[in-house]
Amino acid sequence: MISTPPIDMTLVQAAHLLTAHLADYDLPEPASLEVISRAHQSRLTVQVHSLTVPSIAAELLAWADTLTTVTLQAMRLPSGDRVHLSMASTLSGPAGTVEVTIFGGAGHDPALVGDLTPGGHRTVTLGELRTWATDTSHRLPRGEGVTR
Repeated sequence: MISTPPIDMTLVQAAHLLTAHLADYDLPEPASLEVISRAHQSRLTVQVHSLTVPSIAAELLAWADTLTTVTLQAMRLPSGDRVHLSMASTLSGPAGTVEVTIFGGAGHDPALVGDLTPGGHRTVTLGELRTWATDTSHRLPRGEGVTR
C-alpha cells in the first residue's frame, strides 16, 4: 500500500510536518486531525469537511496533487447508508517520513461509487475521483458542507 516505510518521528515532529504541509500547499482546512505516536512511530489522519461524494473527491484530489504516491479506497459502512472515501500516502520532511490517511464520509450513492455491499470496500482510481469531483447532480447548494 505505502512504499516508503515510516521512520522514527515524534508526535510533535509529525504534527509540525502536517501543519506545514497544509500551509505550504494551501489545502482546505480539515474537519479534524489526529496524530498518533507510539515508540516514535507516528501516523496522521485527516478528515475533510465535505459532505458529498463530489466534494470529498475534489478535496482528495487537492491532496493528491501535493503527494508523491497515493492509494485510494471507497468503503461502505456496515450500516449501509454511508460511504467513506480515503487516501493513504506518506509525508516526508527533514525529521523523516510519516503515514497519512485523508478521508471523508458521505451518504452512499450507488450511482457514483457503485453498489458496494454494506461493509464492502474497493480500490478507487484517480480517474474515478476526477469523474466524481465533476459530478454536479449530487452536490449540496454552494457553501453548504465545505469549510475552507
